[in-house]
Amino acid sequence: MNIPPIYFVLLLLTAGLFLYIAVLFFYFRSKAAYILLASFLSLISLGAIVEVGGQILGYFIPIYKSLPIIPDPVLGWKFLPNSQHTYTGASKIWYEREFSSQVDINSQGFRDFERNVKKEKNSVRIIVLGDSLVAAREVNFDKTAGQLLEKRLNEEFSEATGKKFEVLNFGGAGYGVEQIYLTWKKFAKAFKPDYVFVNVFDKNYFRTISNTWCQTAFFGLYGLKESQFLYIRPFQNIKKQLPHDLSNDETDNFILDYLYIKKIDLERIKVLVNNKKSSEVISALEKLPLSIFLPSDYDKFVERQKLYIEKIMGGKRINKTSTGFFLPHVFASIFKKVNSLSNDEKLRDEHNAEKMFIGDDKNFPTWLTTNLVNLKLFQALGGLVNQSGSRFIILDSFQYFSHFTRYMRFSSIWLEKLSQLYGFKYIPFYKRLNESRENGIPVVWGYDRHLNEKGNEIFADVMFNFLQSEFVK
Repeated sequence: MNIPPIYFVLLLLTAGLFLYIAVLFFYFRSKAAYILLASFLSLISLGAIVEVGGQILGYFIPIYKSLPIIPDPVLGWKFLPNSQHTYTGASKIWYEREFSSQVDINSQGFRDFERNVKKEKNSVRIIVLGDSLVAAREVNFDKTAGQLLEKRLNEEFSEATGKKFEVLNFGGAGYGVEQIYLTWKKFAKAFKPDYVFVNVFDKNYFRTISNTWCQTAFFGLYGLKESQFLYIRPFQNIKKQLPHDLSNDETDNFILDYLYIKKIDLERIKVLVNNKKSSEVISALEKLPLSIFLPSDYDKFVERQKLYIEKIMGGKRINKTSTGFFLPHVFASIFKKVNSLSNDEKLRDEHNAEKMFIGDDKNFPTWLTTNLVNLKLFQALGGLVNQSGSRFIILDSFQYFSHFTRYMRFSSIWLEKLSQLYGFKYIPFYKRLNESRENGIPVVWGYDRHLNEKGNEIFADVMFNFLQSEFVK
């Protein structure tokens, strides 16, 4: 019989308590009750000291519950334009454990300065697309990869080239590859960049094929059961059948969101993949039709978030988290730590994660199918970027953020093949991240798991090394 570790620990503590009481009465008899009372009062005093210390800690270094996201009818969501919030992480903690940053959002809804759409004559403009790793709210703005890169480029090349360098941040929280594509179409393209970097890893791919991913309090959608999840994001997937008659679909045709492929074509592409005929696979993907499916629950998202702000947030978008009692948080952390020691739980977590790669009829297609969908998006996005006169660069983080190395290696190989065939630049960003980790220098926060200041430095350095090769011939 397998006993969860937390119950095993509680069983030991209970047995230890009874043993302690038995020993007291055996040795001290009539005095045992006084000793027990003194022990009980000592425990209460210790608990009171810990509680007071926790309250002081929470008061002077508080955490914030913020809702800086607004629904968007095309992207699904974006940061609230012209807003400001304090970010202390998304995890449920008691106090500011790792970082606290002031986040300013521009009129476009991204974490960046207010930029002129029209590019100055003697400027070189770089755009970085991606998700929260690009938005980098876990560090101060001047420590983000984009700002580190902008500063270094101007310091080292501005005088020699007579150019001003701008690095624009178009990262969005929780974005998939389809939202990255839509960000380019709806916002970034107008800024006419010279270079476009895109950072990508496994979560971007999974988000692309799900129209319900990210149903959390971060978006004002707390308390939803799986059966109640709203379709709040644009949806990209390979299907055997179209969900409705596309001929009646009246949507903007400039937006890509849905990849339709017949089962017979999918099986043919699988054979080509297994035979490592990369150019034929890419060619087959290029011929596939594309159509849009916007977030269908956009109106419900708007209504529910409005209700959440009124009822839960007291009419505000940011509040100091109500502290309550500190000791329950301490015990919860201990219990969580003990449970994490369970091999059964680790196996269960790995099994659930494995299902996401090998395919789950209810939730996820296979990792091969997921790759095909996202490769098609990169093919389309990169093609549009190149057509606009910009250089398209893919930064691959796959083999750092996931321990399913065989799947991540598969994705890296195909991104590199796609880049070779279409003239994109492919950079294995994960190599620098892994190198730092192997040298004992962490690149992500211990609890939050986003890039820390060192991770952002490496991010900036990888982009700089490529651009340096462009400017110094």
